[in-house]
Amino acid sequence: MPDFKPWKVVSSQVVYSAPPYVTVHSHTVELPDGRTIAPYFRIDLRPFVVMAALTSENEIVICRQYRHGIEHASLMLPGGLLEPQEDPLLAAQRELREETGFVSNEWEPLGHFVPNSNYRCGETFIFLARNARQVAQPESGDLEETELILMPLTILLGEIDKGQVVSLSSAAAIALAAARLTGATGVKC
Repeated sequence: MPDFKPWKVVSSQVVYSAPPYVTVHSHTVELPDGRTIAPYFRIDLRPFVVMAALTSENEIVICRQYRHGIEHASLMLPGGLLEPQEDPLLAAQRELREETGFVSNEWEPLGHFVPNSNYRCGETFIFLARNARQVAQPESGDLEETELILMPLTILLGEIDKGQVVSLSSAAAIALAAARLTGATGVKC
């Protein structure tokens, strides 16, 4: 297996900043072979959580929302930004309750990822919540209007194939949850 050496950051300059949401850095980097690349951009976004919440009836809690970044509605899993220094699990529990009114006592981490390995673009923490139950009405305070839907996982996987789930973090979380649930229960999706 090759021994990949990290690139050296020779200099870094903030070229755009809109705290606390986004900071863009322009780096000058030196490659292991001595070549220099400039500019090489790094985009720092706030970390966020995404969770697949499974009810006792084996349905996933889905939000259908308009998202301005894609300029149309999409099926999405609940999720949201971490507050500064917030524990990702606590953020996931908070966001699930705020966005859907659902809670769970059974949480499993499914991974910690960066959305874009070339430019970073934040960090994503993905969780599976089992036996989720609704205890309140949603109170997210978000700009998005939300339609809550309970959907069997097999149907939801089909919605990804139909292009109804366009968020990569939601699609990844659904796939990771399906893999965990299939491996743990032997259920065929």
